[in-house]
Amino acid sequence: MEEEIIQIPKKEYEALLEEIGILRNVKMMEAIKESEEAEAKGIKGWEITY
Repeated sequence: MEEEIIQIPKKEYEALLEEIGILRNVKMMEAIKESEEAEAKGIKGWEITY
């Protein structure tokens, strides 16, 4: 497989790093799954806005 270097904006890179960190965090993934299950049952959860 040939490697290729690409350039992306710093903010986009930082957002990707944050997302990867969340996906690798077992406790965070469990919380997301639990939240999705609760939402499927009709339980209203917190809405996070930035």
